[in-house]
Amino acid sequence: MNKTEKILGSKGIIQEYEGLRFFYNETQKEIEKLKAEQQQLLIKTIKKLQPELEWLRKHNYYFIHPAFGDLKSTKGPILGLTKEKQFVYIYNIQEQSLIKCDTHDEFKTYNISALDIINSDLFMDAMEGVLYTRELLNEYNNRISTIHSNLKADLDNYTRIFNDL
Repeated sequence: MNKTEKILGSKGIIQEYEGLRFFYNETQKEIEKLKAEQQQLLIKTIKKLQPELEWLRKHNYYFIHPAFGDLKSTKGPILGLTKEKQFVYIYNIQEQSLIKCDTHDEFKTYNISALDIINSDLFMDAMEGVLYTRELLNEYNNRISTIHSNLKADLDNYTRIFNDL
């Protein structure tokens, strides 16, 4: 391979690099656009459900998240949990703000933005947490119904045993 062929080969590689760089930059712009749309959808969803959220809070319901077990909040819907479980992201209904609580520091709260939630890859968790509020009463009614059924069955069982004494 002579010097001219090497130069032509380098130009081809540089053109390929330019194409890859263009693709990367365009994809990065698209990612930022998608994140902005996710942020807007989260905020619009919260605003749309605000009256329902206020009603639930006013009637002292705990907010739970379907993916986070026994974690409860009195402030508002649980929107996410960091992998190390140090921070819990919550929508504070009364303040109409997004916060994160530090579980390692007496639940100290910090104000955050919707973009913080998106950048923490918690969009899906946040949407599920907000939308799950529509299922809360059904969930609580199912739980209390189960408790009621178990108590009644236990009482009936031991009443029968007592009567057979």
